[in-house]
Amino acid sequence: MSDSYSLLCYTRIPTAREEANNADIAFSVHLALRSHIDGSWTPLNENYGIFFAAGVPIAAADRRSRRACTAAGRFGDDPYEGVARTGESKRLKASAAVTHGAVMPGVDIELKSLKDPYLFRTSTGRFAIVATRTARGGAPDGSERSAFLLATSRDLTSYDQRGLVRLDTDRGVHRPSVAYDAAAKRYVIRWRDDDGVPMRATCADIIAAAGGAPLPIEVSDAGIGDASAIGRDAATAAHYDIADVVPGNEISISGKEAAALIARFGRVYNTGVSVQEMTVSSALRDGEARDLIGSLRRTTAKLHYSDGSTAMRAVDWDAAQLEALVDDAETGRLRAGERRSIRGVVRQPVYPVPFAVERADPSVFAWNFNGEPMFLFIATDDTDGNCVDPNDGATHMPLRAASCIADLADENGGREREDDLLRCGDLNSEGRAMTGCFWAPELHVIGGRLSILFMPCFDGEQTNPDGSANDRAGKPDMWTGRCHIMQLKRDADGRDLDPREPGNWTVPEPILGIGERGLNPVERISLDMTVIVDSGRWYYAWQQVGSVWIAPFDPSRPARLTGEPTQIVVPEFAWDNMIAEGPNAFVHEGRIFLIYSGSAVGIDYTTGLVTAPAGVRADLTDPASWTKLDYPLQKSGIYNGEWQLGTGHGMWSHDEDGNLIYVFHNAEYENGRYGGRDAQVRRVHWSNEGMPILDMQRDEELSPVYADITMEIAVR
Repeated sequence: MSDSYSLLCYTRIPTAREEANNADIAFSVHLALRSHIDGSWTPLNENYGIFFAAGVPIAAADRRSRRACTAAGRFGDDPYEGVARTGESKRLKASAAVTHGAVMPGVDIELKSLKDPYLFRTSTGRFAIVATRTARGGAPDGSERSAFLLATSRDLTSYDQRGLVRLDTDRGVHRPSVAYDAAAKRYVIRWRDDDGVPMRATCADIIAAAGGAPLPIEVSDAGIGDASAIGRDAATAAHYDIADVVPGNEISISGKEAAALIARFGRVYNTGVSVQEMTVSSALRDGEARDLIGSLRRTTAKLHYSDGSTAMRAVDWDAAQLEALVDDAETGRLRAGERRSIRGVVRQPVYPVPFAVERADPSVFAWNFNGEPMFLFIATDDTDGNCVDPNDGATHMPLRAASCIADLADENGGREREDDLLRCGDLNSEGRAMTGCFWAPELHVIGGRLSILFMPCFDGEQTNPDGSANDRAGKPDMWTGRCHIMQLKRDADGRDLDPREPGNWTVPEPILGIGERGLNPVERISLDMTVIVDSGRWYYAWQQVGSVWIAPFDPSRPARLTGEPTQIVVPEFAWDNMIAEGPNAFVHEGRIFLIYSGSAVGIDYTTGLVTAPAGVRADLTDPASWTKLDYPLQKSGIYNGEWQLGTGHGMWSHDEDGNLIYVFHNAEYENGRYGGRDAQVRRVHWSNEGMPILDMQRDEELSPVYADITMEIAVR
């Protein structure tokens, strides 16, 4: 790459949720690179936000309760608290979650957005961004009177939120910019006040000035009225030819820095395929020759990608050519020194879209059924968007089983082969009738037994816990939902019974904490439970209080926790805003990748990511062990030429060839009507830097140019 690239930071004019560009997304920092070839600008991350302002915990949320607010970990108390909600600075009242060492999204955190970003270098050469902080959605939040937002970054793929830098003024701080004056060894801060007058201030250490510094930065008279004080150099929106762009500024970056941005936020695509040359002996005979055909049939291809990553794929080799090679070996017609070629096609199963209509929170599970491979599919029934009591109250838990993943799809008869493991009215271990939901069933092997974690709900009481009338009285009430477990039974010889038979499962049992306590002391409801195993320790992770919690358990007694639950993932950004749910974990190259879903269920749904070290006995109940991605790992966008909105609640699994797959749902949305959620299946690609790519499209995974390959065979 060239030694220098131009990089633009910008926000966008909000358009519509259907274009993944509502105010929550538009009012964030976007990045674009300028081409060396024709000078055009290419938005990174599909013109989606990359840096989002972190939400600010309220002062009443003490240090213990805000431990999971990792993005805002450096923030002190906000002097502008309450302005966005009340119109004036006002300390807000904490939720009941705070007394339990947690925060509640939407109550104990004030979500934020930003505008007018400006990108610059610090004295050490690192990147930094300043911007005007706003309330969620772009309205003023009071901080624009006398402060601006600051964040730093090593390479613009992750960010350290520093908080607000306060200035000694109340006349307004608009369009802030910062530059480091190496000669003076000071940072020069420029902005305009409410009247449009250029203003100026300096400080020796702008990072130390952020995040609750005791004194504001003194405003220098030298800059007042100086028109050169603005320091912004971006051209007009028309210059960039980027949809709905609101330019911030441009800076120069190195080729290495540009390459890192392209690797993370550009499209990764297939650039070639290679197959290792094979050798066979001319002395092969009889059974040895027969063994040869099996060995060659298992030869895989290496796929090469634009970022330097690779992937291995099975190949469907020409059966006639393989058989001819074996025949020649058996009859002694192979001659040392000759070469043979076998044609093949790289295997790339294409799953139907949608995979399963109105099946949400889907799970595909590769399982060994007494020595036979079996694939199981289980999901929430989301008929017409009603996941509480769908089909006129005929709530059920649908399970599909097949010998291959493709046969689980609706298109291949999967829906007709569904078996209902549970139905409305079935009793749990407490003798209570489960009348609704059966949400987010997940399949796991726990303590050596095939298990299903899920959330049923029950008919509501006449009144809510606060004494108000319950509009779900006598009907399935989602707020009564609790995480449950059921396990597959075995016969006298220890063989698993058929999982498709409802009677072969244990009676569902609620999962309780120490002392037989319910999981959620704040709102009752607990859901979306999954399993994490690390360093011999077993954990459950699930959603309650709008966030992801974790606790240890003993797999020999899986209906009881062995430790207190801890909040580890809180929605802190405008893109995940009011909820973090649907956690699911996978270990890759020494890291635990825990995906979760953010935003409200519907067309705004996104997939977030937190990671933790694996295999080193890290304390996974400590929020500090987890590192959160600043932007969604997966979001609404165009996939194979069609919009997929509201992508989320995914689960890692494997296909028949052992490739990692990602099973998730997206929103049915047509002509402005939301109609529920459909399940989808994709393969996962690991980038060269070790990040999972969940939206690699068909021709990016395997270019048709490289699908047909040849294996060369040397006879010795």
